[in-house]
Amino acid sequence: MIDRKNAMKGHTMHSKRHFLAPLLTVVLLAGCGGGGGYSGSPPPTVSAFSATSARYSDTMLITLVGSNLDQTLTFTGAGCRNYVRSTTAPTISTATAAYYTCTVSGVGNQSLAVSGGGLTVANVPFTVAVPQVTMLINNGAGVAGTLVLTLAPDRAPITVDNFLAYVKSGFYNGTVFQRHGRTSDGINITGEFVLQGGGYDAPVSSAARFPVPKAASAPIALEVGLSNLRYTVAMARGSAANSATSEFFINTVDNTFRDSTATVQGYAAFATITTGTTLVDAMVAAPCNFSAINYGLNSPDCVPEPNLVVVTATQSR
Repeated sequence: MIDRKNAMKGHTMHSKRHFLAPLLTVVLLAGCGGGGGYSGSPPPTVSAFSATSARYSDTMLITLVGSNLDQTLTFTGAGCRNYVRSTTAPTISTATAAYYTCTVSGVGNQSLAVSGGGLTVANVPFTVAVPQVTMLINNGAGVAGTLVLTLAPDRAPITVDNFLAYVKSGFYNGTVFQRHGRTSDGINITGEFVLQGGGYDAPVSSAARFPVPKAASAPIALEVGLSNLRYTVAMARGSAANSATSEFFINTVDNTFRDSTATVQGYAAFATITTGTTLVDAMVAAPCNFSAINYGLNSPDCVPEPNLVVVTATQSR
């Protein structure tokens, strides 16, 4: 998908709720008694634990109850990352209660192994739903509704994390779909293939040759992701493979020839629209005016007018 700063010929794209885990009794491995017994600090023990039920990419709190928990504890498991021991109220870690935060990085049923003193002292289970983002769309002229994007962190984790960072910051609120991507035989419009947005605040006029884009974060690495089928969502990028920032596009037809593979630098699809496909169809049918904003004077693309505005974009699951 074409970046807003790159020219294009034809249609080639460059551009808490909390749950408490059952207080399970963990088999504790204690030091041996008698002569030749355990030397050094007694190992930590865990008699109970809990974990908040966090959303993907959110912070999860792990609570451990037991003894000797002021020792260094380590966590292994793919479901969370960036562990930090809490030392501030109301979760001040002590020898009998330890609190750790981490960033949820897996979906489905997960388990974290807790180790200390050379022993595994607990296995903490938790479950994470597949993340979703809800967008409210309105052009003020009858095209309005809700899109629910179900994300695929198992297929494109870097891309999903990048998209969610923009969503959580409120970056997309008030932005427009500035590109109504069309195909052409050079004379006639022969069909539509994408709706692209995420780079410009409303309003955007077809008369504006160089609208000012929003300041985006650093570009991300290109991933393989999903296939670019109809109603999937992918990241736009420039001519360089690792150049995607905030702009994304909705595939309004099957665009599998734009799939990214291990050997082809395509476009990383990272989500599927699971609610609102009829709204996408209405967005495709919404009026637009031809413009040189996106990809040059000879491009068949046009700017939706009235603007199709992303009123809000929030992580809803």
